[in-house]
Amino acid sequence: MKKYIYSYLFCFFGILTFGYAQQSKLKKAEENFNNHSYALAITTYEALVAKGYESDVIYKNLGDANFNNGDYSKAAEWYGKLFALKTDAIGSEYYFRYAQSLKSTEDYKKSDVYMKKFQKIKGTDSRAQKFEANTEYLELIKAKTKRFTLKKVSVNSKNSEFAPSLYQGNLVFASARDTGLLVNNIHKWTNKAYLNLYQADSTSEDGVFRAPEVFSKQLNSKTHESSTAFTKDGTTVYFTRNNSKDGNFVEDEAGLSRLKIYRASLENGVWGNVIELPFNTNEYSTAHPSLSADEKTLYFASDMPPSLGASDIFKVAIHEDGTFGTPENLGNTINTEARETFPFIAESGDLYFSSDGHPGLGGLDVYTVSAKTGVISNVGEPINSKEDDFSIILDEEKLKGFFASNRTGGMGDDDIYAFTFEKIDEEPEAFVSQINGSIIDKLTGELIPLGKVSVYDYANNNLFEINADDQGKFSSPIEFPSKKYRFVAEVDGYNDETVYLITPLGAVDETLEDLNFIIAMEKGDKSSVIGADLVEILKLKTIFFNTNSSYLNPDAFPELDKVVAYMKEFPNARVEVGSHSDSRDSDRYNLWLSDRRAKSTVSYIVSMGISENRITGTGYGETLLVNKCVNDAPCSEAEHALNRRSEFIVFQN
Repeated sequence: MKKYIYSYLFCFFGILTFGYAQQSKLKKAEENFNNHSYALAITTYEALVAKGYESDVIYKNLGDANFNNGDYSKAAEWYGKLFALKTDAIGSEYYFRYAQSLKSTEDYKKSDVYMKKFQKIKGTDSRAQKFEANTEYLELIKAKTKRFTLKKVSVNSKNSEFAPSLYQGNLVFASARDTGLLVNNIHKWTNKAYLNLYQADSTSEDGVFRAPEVFSKQLNSKTHESSTAFTKDGTTVYFTRNNSKDGNFVEDEAGLSRLKIYRASLENGVWGNVIELPFNTNEYSTAHPSLSADEKTLYFASDMPPSLGASDIFKVAIHEDGTFGTPENLGNTINTEARETFPFIAESGDLYFSSDGHPGLGGLDVYTVSAKTGVISNVGEPINSKEDDFSIILDEEKLKGFFASNRTGGMGDDDIYAFTFEKIDEEPEAFVSQINGSIIDKLTGELIPLGKVSVYDYANNNLFEINADDQGKFSSPIEFPSKKYRFVAEVDGYNDETVYLITPLGAVDETLEDLNFIIAMEKGDKSSVIGADLVEILKLKTIFFNTNSSYLNPDAFPELDKVVAYMKEFPNARVEVGSHSDSRDSDRYNLWLSDRRAKSTVSYIVSMGISENRITGTGYGETLLVNKCVNDAPCSEAEHALNRRSEFIVFQN
């Protein structure tokens, strides 16, 4: 018997040791993921899954790590396993990421299904609105009249090459090829060598290049360099580099070495006088510069406030004395809650950029914004594919250019491709016409009189308001071609109704008086509208917390009880609590504290009898300020207080 006891104890402690080992691996995987060492995190997580481990956190992190590394087919696999768990803990962003990843497998039908689910949960998100306004995006992309001819170039290696630019007729680009000259020259995010700038001399007009060489020993460092933009006289370059000091990474509080734009000048054949631009900071990234034709404006990508998403396109004036103006966000016609990056300004003023927030073929797609009309369009195949396509440059006079892609068939992770293209026909001139509409009851079909219709453009600017007559009819001016509008109808006793309209691209009659544009509305209480903020609906007072504390004050309980009462009255309602802070204290601390406050609020509501699968909490820190009170901005206490707010957003009803 004693022998059996010893055997049992041995097995028991063996199981404990095995369990501790797996927990240790799980902790290590999470540390790697949180430190953005995605390649290492993927390896450890996959080993745990192979041993039978599964959880929403593991599948989320595996999906995100592959998504951030541009391996969308693997991301789709792990996001699929996440949704197969059928847990209520899946946030809205995962619906978008799964939809986006599915495009890499060319399962556009399933991708659209999840985009529609994302739209229902987060209808106020510009990505959802752009999808709803462009449900036929695949057909529109396939029908593009612009024709490109692609050609592989000889500068590519088995590693990553991207961000092409032209300097004195030669090709300058970023490459992760390992020179073998630097010890530990490996980036843990991708497990690849760091990026440096290379140059390949052109031998002929047909795009043949000599073997690439280091562009400048003075500019290349032990951190990443990429994305160059040169002045026409060839004496000044703007380029991207990690935040660094003495050749070493400088990290922010979240452990990230942000990107910065630098300027260098050419003296006696040597690049030097490297300075960073004044709007760089250690708290956000600026990258991928592009100069306008007159060299008076610099375009770039950044997540600086007031960014809408992971990165936005900005512009900044360059003064004659070499100083800079204040950076301007190009707005939510172009920028979304996802990634807009790698801007390029052509001689005509047309803007090209890459995005995964606008409807596209998958990954990053290349888009263009017409300087004449402001119309945004996907440039179509074969420039775009189901993978990442980005960092485009082109010469409109010579009808040729370069871009990068990680599509299959290349030599490495990212490859540079050359292309030629046909002359683009002039876009038709814009003209204004009139559209007639009516507001009806969705159930009975009867006209609803005296409703109010607010008309917005695609950038969410309120253009004007129209009052329907006593017959429920109205008329509105609209512009052609390819203009996008959002009509929002409001009538007492009915839920607000939103209808999108895109005017045709081709030639049309200059009047649409015979067209009956219908807005069908459902009866109901506005408080049941998805996307509604219960702070406004229930007239809640501010939910206060003590300084540096996540404990609720007793004054908050009566306000939260109103939310509890609402959720009991509407048993199908699901609510997300969003907690926000002002910009004082560090970004990282504010994010942590606001998240604790959101979860404290959720805990109280759950304690009052609301099922925990009906309410979630997220802390946004200072990422969604409602005013200009960013870090170190001179603001009054009253202005800072506006940012210390809680929201209760209905995302299902």
